[in-house]
Amino acid sequence: MMRKLMLILGMVFCFAFTARATHQRAAEITYTWLGGNAYEFTLTCYTYTPSPAGLQRDSLLVQWGDGNEEYIPRVVMQNLGDDYTLNVYKQIHNFSSSGAYTISMEDANRNFGVINVPNSVMVPMHIETELVINPFLGYNNSVQLLNAPVDKGCVGKLYLHNPSAYDPDGDSLSYKLINCKGLDGMDIPGYSFPEASHSFEIDPVTGELRWENPLLQGEYNVAFMVEEWRHGVKVGSVIRDMQILISACSNNLPEIQCDDFYCLVAGEQLGFVISASDPDGNQVTLTASGAPFEVAVSPAVLNPETAIGLNPQMEFVWNTSYAHIRNTPYQVVIHAKDDDTPVSLTNVKTVTINVMAPKIQGLTAEVHGHDATLSWMPYPCPNAVALLVYRKAGCDGYEPDPCETGIREGYQLLTTLNNVAATSYTDLDLPQGMAYEYRVLAQFPDGALSIVSDAACVMLKNDSPLMTHVTNDSIDLVSGHVVTCWAKPKEIDEQYVAPFSYSLTRILNGETSVVYEGADTTFLDANIDLSEANTLVYKVEMRDAHQLLMGESATASAVMLSVNGFNEEANLSWTEAVPWLVDSTQVYKEEDGRFVYVASVTTMEYTDTEVESDETYRYYVRTFGHYTIEGVLHPLVNYSAIKTVRIGHEEPTEEFSYTLPNVITPNGDGFNDVFEPKVTGLSLITGAKTVIFNRWGNILFDTDDPLIQWNGKSKQTKMDCPPGTYFYVTDITFVGVTGEESLHLQGSITIVK
Repeated sequence: MMRKLMLILGMVFCFAFTARATHQRAAEITYTWLGGNAYEFTLTCYTYTPSPAGLQRDSLLVQWGDGNEEYIPRVVMQNLGDDYTLNVYKQIHNFSSSGAYTISMEDANRNFGVINVPNSVMVPMHIETELVINPFLGYNNSVQLLNAPVDKGCVGKLYLHNPSAYDPDGDSLSYKLINCKGLDGMDIPGYSFPEASHSFEIDPVTGELRWENPLLQGEYNVAFMVEEWRHGVKVGSVIRDMQILISACSNNLPEIQCDDFYCLVAGEQLGFVISASDPDGNQVTLTASGAPFEVAVSPAVLNPETAIGLNPQMEFVWNTSYAHIRNTPYQVVIHAKDDDTPVSLTNVKTVTINVMAPKIQGLTAEVHGHDATLSWMPYPCPNAVALLVYRKAGCDGYEPDPCETGIREGYQLLTTLNNVAATSYTDLDLPQGMAYEYRVLAQFPDGALSIVSDAACVMLKNDSPLMTHVTNDSIDLVSGHVVTCWAKPKEIDEQYVAPFSYSLTRILNGETSVVYEGADTTFLDANIDLSEANTLVYKVEMRDAHQLLMGESATASAVMLSVNGFNEEANLSWTEAVPWLVDSTQVYKEEDGRFVYVASVTTMEYTDTEVESDETYRYYVRTFGHYTIEGVLHPLVNYSAIKTVRIGHEEPTEEFSYTLPNVITPNGDGFNDVFEPKVTGLSLITGAKTVIFNRWGNILFDTDDPLIQWNGKSKQTKMDCPPGTYFYVTDITFVGVTGEESLHLQGSITIVK
């Protein structure tokens, strides 16, 4: 009797367990911003229809991530067929402050018999979504997964799924596979990705889940995370946990015909035909989803919305507008589902559409003395936030590719005009003897850039002398004497009377002196030892027979080389602030009493790993450059001083370290606004000197403060320096292990705005 009672109780228990089990098949949590810190959350679950647990789940418990939890009500329960039931739960929640919150739901009921989830009937389904409330980044809406996870596959046949993720804010999306989560949000013990004959992976850009190919029939659960990125910062994520049913069948995927990629300028119409067919001769149902159908302004349409037949066709039509301009491309996910039995298969194709901002029209440039004035037509896009003006030396006038936006490498950002109604800009104090090309772009709130404008080129008059060489004497590199050369101008005004003379000024470590006056265009500065100079700059003035000033050159610096050695590496860096273009640099190293060529680089640094600790090495570099006008010596070759280094065993000790950044963003946001070192052992510093100058050698800032604190302004004009590359030289003296030691640093610093 006791055994019979236990058996009955066991049967009741099993029935009760079964009634609440074999339930959850797929789920995700999404949200919509309502204003302030209020959000509406949507919990979407796909459940096993025959399970009686479905009727009991009229609410589910959600953890809000702020210490609160709440049962949220079900608002939709819909039988989708194939033993899938759609359940939608909704609730509004207010957060008390900014922050990062993880919203989660955990339900005890997964399906029985999931192959890659050990003892799945005893494992909860746990999903979570991340919400970042950061007013500085702007409030966020989560991605919406437009394609339901209701697919089936066949053994030995390719399986595809794309969630058709749509981000209402236009954020960049990335995708990655994760382990399915169980109790308390932990990875399920023993969980594994489904076995495949070739691969099981998700495309990190398109979100296409590709299983090539399933090996065994049965039910599988997989999970992936969709992450949102704004200006390179993660602003949220959504996890989808979904179930895939694989059966034994001989069916083949339908085929979809259309191009993979389209681009067009905002305001134009995009139209293309989508068609499908089935290799087995089955009827195919053709549908599509994606962001173009969801936008608030002028959404795309399909004609018809659903096409069914042996060779169904539909037309995609989208009348785009300026509101559709964004940094990330749009995706349209096309689904073709056959009607084969017992298993119908769905093929997926992702079409990418890039809606580009139109280019600025009518750009022209005129020279007035040493200034260039740019003009262009008013920009028509009201949602642009800035106009960006770029310049490069020389004129190549490239034409952008048909789907190309933004600017190519080699251009310097001169200014950002926040007044998008602006139609002009003047580039001041350009060095003579140069040709320049200008381009203008529009920028949008999410960072999207327009198609580049046509090029506007200017040629400055060659009416002043041009510095061509500030170089270590190549005949006697060891001496460190400096050879200076300059070119006579080609365009001399008739008012000036010959003979002409020159006056050469030297600026050595901040001290100015005239070192030559005469008619020659070459001068050997034998009073200089270049190896001992920290900064060395020259400029030349030209006068006529009546001593009238005809013009002066831009300043040009020597090639200043610095070498440090440790950990069996010699690290070379150099600066050269000159008015010509530096094309490349050759590195030379002393071997067996003579210098040999070791490398050619286009950067301003080089690392030699062919060295040994406790050994001494000597190096020099020579640079090759040119002016962008004709009639000037080419190439311009300049040598550095010879520098000696002894290779130490390790980096400087932790008692004192001093490193400088290579980028600052002085925009007032409190992050990276000033040029300052990362320093330990500040109290050990006994002296400091930093000089910052532009590419023409003009000193913009100098200080004796070891913390520097340069905010990107010119010390003379008190104005912001334009975005671009600048150079620094820093000398530090400090108390070291052997007494007072010195540290010499030099390099480039880029201002980004």
